Amino acid sequence: MNKKTKLVFFGSSEFAIPALKQLLKEGYDVIATYTQPPRSAHRGKKISLTPVHEFAIDFGLSVKTPSKLIEPEVIEEFTSLQPDFAVVVAYGLIIPESMLNVPKYEFLNVHPSLLPRWRGAAPIQRTIMSGDRVTGVCVIKVVNQLDSGPIYLKQEYKIPLGTTQNELSQHLALVGGKLLVEVLNRFDQIEPAQQTNEDVTYASKIQKDETRINWHCSALEISNKIHGLSPFPGSWALFNNCRVKILKCQIDDKCGKPGRILDEQLTIGCSSGAIIPTILQMEGKRALGLTEFLNGFKFQIGNYFD
Repeated sequence: MNKKTKLVFFGSSEFAIPALKQLLKEGYDVIATYTQPPRSAHRGKKISLTPVHEFAIDFGLSVKTPSKLIEPEVIEEFTSLQPDFAVVVAYGLIIPESMLNVPKYEFLNVHPSLLPRWRGAAPIQRTIMSGDRVTGVCVIKVVNQLDSGPIYLKQEYKIPLGTTQNELSQHLALVGGKLLVEVLNRFDQIEPAQQTNEDVTYASKIQKDETRINWHCSALEISNKIHGLSPFPGSWALFNNCRVKILKCQIDDKCGKPGRILDEQLTIGCSSGAIIPTILQMEGKRALGLTEFLNGFKFQIGNYFD
């Protein structure tokens, strides 16, 4: 495929940036970048641009920030661009059916899971929280059903134990960018494979009530939750009515009542086994390693996290 074919990029989060970088590095003509609109942050004190918006400004790319894609004027403007390809990576809005057939060749999506497992909004978080040991990235055709389009290319990845959401996201973003470029470079040579309807799972958006640690779960289950939600939104528990986030931990074979502090190293009992927090964060404070955190954290063996 000619590197000067016209391409429109849809993306918002940090995960999308490696793919956009790869496209520019390979010389693809990114004629427009769609990203979510600027929003107020910190209770309206500051307007925040998406990471893709900031990147696009730095590289002199045309930026469009519609709040809805279904508006007639938005569809008309996109159609007027006459792109050869459109690419969506962690954009955050559903592409309407009226846009899907606009590109001359294809509307592609980089999705961080081994589809059809974990279709939906939070595939990386759900992958780790569920204890999956293998995941990957797929480049698929965008169709009018969530993450169900034919797969052009995919690549598997074995997840090291203790990998956080952020660490996995960074790795899969790099892999996804390279796969996307490979699909574009070899577009005429790749026959996409239809997804199976077996073993379909959905990665629903993370809800606030999921983030609290339940010490009546096993150490492995708690560890998976901690790492799947780290660093944001973060898993938390109460200690003396203060919220403490645990952002990374190790599993230990000690036994003790759920939530009970078992030793001076802050080992915490679970329904089976225990965890040792290694990165923690008090509400309103910065995240600290265990040694530094313990310097200012007053507790006694036998106290409980709730």
